[in-house]
Amino acid sequence: MGDHGNRFSFMRYTDVGQTEDRNPFFFLSVPAHLRKNHSFMDTIKENSQQLITHYDIYATLNEIVKPQNPRIPNPHLKGSSLFHPLPQPRTCDKLRIPFEYCQCQLDKTRLPKDNEIAKPAAELMVERMNENLQNTNDTSDVCASLTLDFEAGIFVDEFSEKANVKVYEVYYKTQPGGGMFSGFLTKSNETGKLEIFSEKFPRMNKYGAQAQCAIESNFAAYCFCKNLLKDVKNSSTPSSLVSTLSSVKLKLLKEKLSSITPPPFTFTTSVPANPTTPKLLQILSTN
Repeated sequence: MGDHGNRFSFMRYTDVGQTEDRNPFFFLSVPAHLRKNHSFMDTIKENSQQLITHYDIYATLNEIVKPQNPRIPNPHLKGSSLFHPLPQPRTCDKLRIPFEYCQCQLDKTRLPKDNEIAKPAAELMVERMNENLQNTNDTSDVCASLTLDFEAGIFVDEFSEKANVKVYEVYYKTQPGGGMFSGFLTKSNETGKLEIFSEKFPRMNKYGAQAQCAIESNFAAYCFCKNLLKDVKNSSTPSSLVSTLSSVKLKLLKEKLSSITPPPFTFTTSVPANPTTPKLLQILSTN
């Protein structure tokens, strides 16, 4: 099991890359003597196509270990073992998977470039990023303040409306450093208020030495070290998001990847919600 897949460069701009950024792959190798158990293998095959979480993996590992060590107390399991049929329905709402980690194929539409939400939404996200940098001990003194790169363009995907709010994913670029990020937010249909619900904004391009002064920080991906400001060069990243997100090469790569059939007995896990996860889970209740 890995912590993430290929999450930088061209791959990150595909649906597969987006999934690999947020959800680890889990490979299961069945012992030879169990492969003869057709009922067991049928269950494993069925569950490999189900939505699962880390809680389910924990429950599975618990079932493996417990018979060999009776001293292990009965845990309070929040998930279900993959060795048995999984309880239904398997929705992000029922499994308490946050929206940005949900693997359900939700309908979304790319808004026109001149849409009214792009600028205020991206500005709100950059403001939140700067707050994170300023309020964190290992970044506050060494990382430069970020600004929104308007010339690069801002892209917005609108998801199908649920629970009286609209959900958007925003793609934007910051300076210095040319970092390209994405984040989720909602807009209330009643008040028009924008509200960010992404805990962090994943970076879609590499940053390397840009964050060397805060490489151990949780917000290293945001950081452009102040001591590098005099040498600012953005040649390592595209001058605009248009050239990246609209590239013919990426379209061809996306089409090719979509035709690949996953190997048997591979699971992609979604991160279950923290008990304090915000209200947005209700948006997924009808998926």
